[in-house]
Amino acid sequence: MADVYDMHCHLGFAADAPALARGGAAAGVRALSCAVTPDDFVATRELLAPYPDLHAALGLHPWWVADGRVGAPDLACFEELAEQTPFIGEIGLDFAGARANAREAQAEALRRALAATAPRGGRLYSVHAVHAADAVLDLLDEAGAFAPDAGNDVVFHWFSGTSAELARARARGCCFSVGPRMLATRRGRAYARDLPADRLLLETDAPSRLGEALEAAAWQAQLDDALAQLAAARGDDPAELAATLAATSARLLAR
Repeated sequence: MADVYDMHCHLGFAADAPALARGGAAAGVRALSCAVTPDDFVATRELLAPYPDLHAALGLHPWWVADGRVGAPDLACFEELAEQTPFIGEIGLDFAGARANAREAQAEALRRALAATAPRGGRLYSVHAVHAADAVLDLLDEAGAFAPDAGNDVVFHWFSGTSAELARARARGCCFSVGPRMLATRRGRAYARDLPADRLLLETDAPSRLGEALEAAAWQAQLDDALAQLAAARGDDPAELAATLAATSARLLAR
């Protein structure tokens, strides 16, 4: 079986994050662990330093921006840290429910995050977009993230936008990380079936909240389940699909 990659998780959220990282690395799991704040990134980077196949990404989660947990000092810290890593996530926009009231604050945070990273090129972005995929794509375009010579790659995490937004993101060359929760919806399965295999990645988005208990064996089981569900939704051979996903993941992380 090909190497297994979790291209969107939150290892720093785990109740025993050192044990999860140690156990996952020992099992051969490779991962992109997304931060929700700059402080979260700094802590996660230190946690994962002994494990070369577990990567920490610098993030500004739109939920934290919307409710005020991320403010001006955090934005300034993000900008200072941006030169230290090619991995950026979780960033984006979420205009669902009450979070839509913070559209301007979210857009400004994302605009600044992209301005601090996209022009330098060579970045891998893991992007959150809820009721906001077009708005995210607009800001990525504005920042020059898709410039042919920039060498940036954009991954939409758990894509839930419209088919027109999906087509636009696909035309921009984006990839899409898929997990069990996306595959639990009819739309999610349809998107996962219709996209080319080499644009797809696996994700768990786990642990889903701070302090959640998650052991390495359970983490690996979630990835195995995600692969099985994705292969079933597409009608693909699991081993062949796993090899394609691993090749794309390895390419994206090689920076």
